[in-house]
Amino acid sequence: MSPRRLKRLWHFGRAGRWRLAGGLFAGLVYSITSGVGLPMMFKTLLPIFFGKESEVSPRLVATAKDWFGPDYVNRLLIATCIALPVVFLIRGIAAFANRYLVNQAGFMMLENLRVAVFARLQELPLAFFQQHNSGDLTARLMTDTEQLKNAVVNLSRDIIKQPFTLMAASGYLVYLSIVERSALFALIGMLSIPVCVLPIQLAARRLRKRARQLAKAGGELTSIVTESMQAPVEIRAYNLQKQQTTRFAGRVRDMFRVSMRAVFYQSITMPIVEFVSVSGFVAALYLGTRAGMDFATFSALGLALYLCYEPVKKMTSFQGLFKNAGAALERLEEILDAEDTVPAPAHPKPFPTGTCALEFHRVVFRYPTRGNAAPAALNGVSLRVEPGQVVALVGASGAGKSTFVTLIPRFYDPTEGHLTLGGVDLRELDTAALRQHIAVVPQMPALFNTTIAENIRIGRPDASDEEVRAAAAHAFVADFIESLPEGYNTLVGERGAAVSGGQRQRIAIARAFLKNAPILILDEAASALDSESEAKIQRALQALVQGRVTFMIAHRFSSISLANRILVFEEGRVTGDGTPETLLQTHPVYRRLSELQRLG
Repeated sequence: MSPRRLKRLWHFGRAGRWRLAGGLFAGLVYSITSGVGLPMMFKTLLPIFFGKESEVSPRLVATAKDWFGPDYVNRLLIATCIALPVVFLIRGIAAFANRYLVNQAGFMMLENLRVAVFARLQELPLAFFQQHNSGDLTARLMTDTEQLKNAVVNLSRDIIKQPFTLMAASGYLVYLSIVERSALFALIGMLSIPVCVLPIQLAARRLRKRARQLAKAGGELTSIVTESMQAPVEIRAYNLQKQQTTRFAGRVRDMFRVSMRAVFYQSITMPIVEFVSVSGFVAALYLGTRAGMDFATFSALGLALYLCYEPVKKMTSFQGLFKNAGAALERLEEILDAEDTVPAPAHPKPFPTGTCALEFHRVVFRYPTRGNAAPAALNGVSLRVEPGQVVALVGASGAGKSTFVTLIPRFYDPTEGHLTLGGVDLRELDTAALRQHIAVVPQMPALFNTTIAENIRIGRPDASDEEVRAAAAHAFVADFIESLPEGYNTLVGERGAAVSGGQRQRIAIARAFLKNAPILILDEAASALDSESEAKIQRALQALVQGRVTFMIAHRFSSISLANRILVFEEGRVTGDGTPETLLQTHPVYRRLSELQRLG
């Protein structure tokens, strides 16, 4: 893992650093009691208990006699029988503390990482979401972080204990080889340990590629599921059930193939490691016994070699977990490191006071996903809108109307030129403050899965219940809300499924009333309303637009009757700018659109 990635993980895991330190210490205690304590006991104590004091260091026998007297064997046995459970109790407590504390530190890191990724998604511009489908982003946020969590859970059992145990047992083998010549051949067994690493490394290279493929396939699978869940009406209306099932089954088969390749490389390494390790052990056993190795030394040697090989075998599984976790982390880092094409200024200028004019200065805009060769969505737009003006945007679909209004809240920045509010470039203003001064009612407003009152209160979170009811009344949705059994506390369901399209739009309009922002953007805000409701909304909007800069996008000319200024868009350019009466006389496109509306 690269130093940069480790540094990032450390940043997210700083809150759990003391827990991690405690887990490391507990793992060290476990490793010492296992890698050194058990082999040493086999070497030093068992020969005494079985009447082979000659195989033990004379100094140790003398020390035991000084402590326990002539009957030192029985007393030493009793002490050992008491001490051994205590040692295993300490070993068990250390193993528990190691796993628990490492897990806790890892989960805290993952919690911070998941929150950081979600927060980053809230900050990234709309261009990012046009380049990534929602299903894949959901998979990254949920599935990939869960994969990291599973890696932490599985690694926490052994990531500290096994390497420390390997080092402790290897150190004891080196010590044993130095003090006893017959045990020198233990080093032959140790030479096989590096050989075991070779198949692990070869498998790791294959696993890295498979992990990336698996993560990508998982994102595509989630994307298909998300699309299917979000479009049940279209799927049934156009009999797409079989087609969707076929797509889903195809992605499942792709994931199966990639998963089995990963399992192959994970599974093949363990038998290879076992074969190499037992070959090294047998070589050390044969040469050691030929050199006169006694039983106590052999027992200690065998246990220490086992404690060397066992961590190596367990660490073979680390590679698969590391590669899967690395692929998941790489996908999350693509979000964390994504370029913000609409950055907030480091030192924003003070927001203009009062109601100010909004100006477009030779604005050109191309969508990033379409490339520079594609025609500009806006091309050389220059105009000034004064407070109090209600500006209607008309033109054919794709002429640039929606693009025009998306630049005002800085959902995008112009490719060329700039916008100013009160003479200040929008890019020099605090983005959050700018959007706080703008109310947007989109053509397809989104409702969140909470109460109607909370959906309206999005316009101003600190608004009182009375203000929420007043906004609903202005939007002519109060009667409908109050007719519901739970009134304003009614849950609207996922994506507003519990209300009709017209009711959803009126709730969104109520948000705009409650926000009371100086700039108002209405994108087909009355498209889902019946004629009677539209007439009521027109009367309500007449009061709302006073003293504000208002932009209205509408294909139905009846909904722009409040406009005192019309902008006609054609292929990204403003070809007409004036009052409705003037444009009827001077602009052929506007006149034709108006006639088509009357005929319709």
